Amino acid sequence: MKDDRKSYSEAIARLDAILEDIDQSKVPIDVLAERVVEAAGLLKRCKNVLTETEAKVKDVLQELDQEFGGADDGEDEEE
Repeated sequence: MKDDRKSYSEAIARLDAILEDIDQSKVPIDVLAERVVEAAGLLKRCKNVLTETEAKVKDVLQELDQEFGGADDGEDEEE
């Protein structure tokens, strides 16, 4: 499965496995560069997912704030 098709959880699990293998010297030097490139791709995938999720959450919160009014919407100016 390509890195950009992995779910966030799958990407994190694979990244953890790569890092553990490297940390325990289980990665032969012949494939180390490949693993580093793969890890970089997984990091990019995770960052993209987090960025997209943050944007979606902000959009939803803004919609809710507009629909139901926020704490700073001026309704408390009667005082």
